[in-house]
Amino acid sequence: MKAKCFILLFVTTLSLQLFAGDMEYYFWKGKINGSDVKLACAVKDGVMTGEMFEDNVEYEAIYNVAGYETDGMYDIRIYNDNDGVNFMYFMRCEIKGGDLIGITQPDGNKVKMKKFKDKYARPINREPGMYSSPYIEGKNFRMEGWDRGGRYLYENPMHVKGELTLWGSMNDDSYTLSIRRDSGPYNGGNDALVDASGLFLPDNGNFEYTIPYCGYTFSVKFYDHFLVIRSLFGPPSGCFGSGAAITGIYILEPAKG
Repeated sequence: MKAKCFILLFVTTLSLQLFAGDMEYYFWKGKINGSDVKLACAVKDGVMTGEMFEDNVEYEAIYNVAGYETDGMYDIRIYNDNDGVNFMYFMRCEIKGGDLIGITQPDGNKVKMKKFKDKYARPINREPGMYSSPYIEGKNFRMEGWDRGGRYLYENPMHVKGELTLWGSMNDDSYTLSIRRDSGPYNGGNDALVDASGLFLPDNGNFEYTIPYCGYTFSVKFYDHFLVIRSLFGPPSGCFGSGAAITGIYILEPAKG
């Protein structure tokens, strides 16, 4: 009986450890484009969320962090949403030996943020599956579908802009999707456009959609303050002009009023 209890306890403990290990938490410290900053972030399943703070004791300048992994590197957006969405930094980095190493875009300045322990910070893993701000009481980011309907804004280092809107119908609980992406200065006017209506989404909001006339399939996954679009099947070139795309991070526009 004791042996069975020990085995059960061991398996239960192992399961809890694996579950807790699904998310990794980091404090990073270093310079971005000459400014001393700290980053506090959570990483799970190739997605990063958290905050950036100017390295001072007041922590007055606070920015949100959103990133996702492609080809072993994270495309990272650092922005504030106090008055709309204002992008501050674009970075392409990898997590190497616990440090965050890469470049800012489009200028290519090197980024090397060292992992450290902040003795003044509260734990950022206070709730499972969630980033909890170490400096701002009550500010949390969930690493799962949370926000859904609304307007999400896209921008990349070359200042190509776009938006995704998703609105629900009160009549039948269906959704209408619209994605618009500017071509940018080098795409010769090849914008990316997607329109769909009558979408019925699962409870977590995440969904896949195939554009009927070209067969291109993409996924949309929601997080607490942003979403990520990834390609799944088929070439987007059959749907949009050459060089146009819809993939990437879209930041939730805060509600007005």
